[in-house]
Amino acid sequence: MAADIVVVGSLNVDMVVNVKQRPEWGETVLGHGFFTGNGGKGGNQAYAAAKLGASVAMLGCVGEDIFGQQLLKGLNEVGMDTTHIEKIHGVSTGVAIISINKDGENSIIVSPGANDHVTPEYVRKHERVIRDAKLVMLQLEIPLETVIEVANIAHTYNVPVMLDPAPAQKLPDGLYKKVTYLVPNESELGIVADAKISDAESAKIAGAQLLKNGVDTVFAKLGGKGVVVLRETESFFVDPRTVNVVDTTAAGDAFAGALATALVGGKSLQEATEFANAVGALAVTKKGAQASMPTLEDVGTQGQVHRPK
Repeated sequence: MAADIVVVGSLNVDMVVNVKQRPEWGETVLGHGFFTGNGGKGGNQAYAAAKLGASVAMLGCVGEDIFGQQLLKGLNEVGMDTTHIEKIHGVSTGVAIISINKDGENSIIVSPGANDHVTPEYVRKHERVIRDAKLVMLQLEIPLETVIEVANIAHTYNVPVMLDPAPAQKLPDGLYKKVTYLVPNESELGIVADAKISDAESAKIAGAQLLKNGVDTVFAKLGGKGVVVLRETESFFVDPRTVNVVDTTAAGDAFAGALATALVGGKSLQEATEFANAVGALAVTKKGAQASMPTLEDVGTQGQVHRPK
């Protein structure tokens, strides 16, 4: 059976350590609380959606190593379709080195490894999976030419595309018109729109420019300052949620996965955004990427939103 949500993106194993401060060049600092977890923006978003009950298929690549086995095991545990993920011989699985400070803020170094093998040729082999989806999710931890190819395929079959422009970079003009939902955080919005973002109003101005470039809907995730949502016919603001921040890793991925789940479930733009905002807030209250993703029961228990149908 076809999956409702198809995620084309990165699969990484995260190596996480808590530090008081990041080292300068030539400096050694002591950390504590080291752990490894499953990650990669593509894997995180797919995992978040699947854990919330969505029908999800993942397109991506891993190495023939223990990290690849670990990632596949985790994705399979939430009932995701992983049959299209390819194992690349002689190449390591992607790895992310993450340092977290006492405020839960992170800095990340990514070694793509097998993610560089998520090529246009690879996705063309799986065109049918994209064609049959209700929504395709993309990020920028795979080659940009692959992102463009997936967007082209989805556009051909009138499949909506959600793009999380991270790690942020300037996007080619032709890509905007094929993006239905753009979900940048504050810094990513600034880079993509070539603007200085400081508050909801500046985010709204930058988002309006992206609408002119061809994007259908922009979700500007401003963290503790809420979410600004813009499309040609409407705009609104969703208030931030106050939570105890432990680790911000993958908060944006939790938001994207939840947003996709709600949208394919038929929720309105406002309802979907509020649901995603609640899920993203819950994700920062726990350590790790995929390990921090809440279930529908978690969301319901905290009384933040109702289950998307």
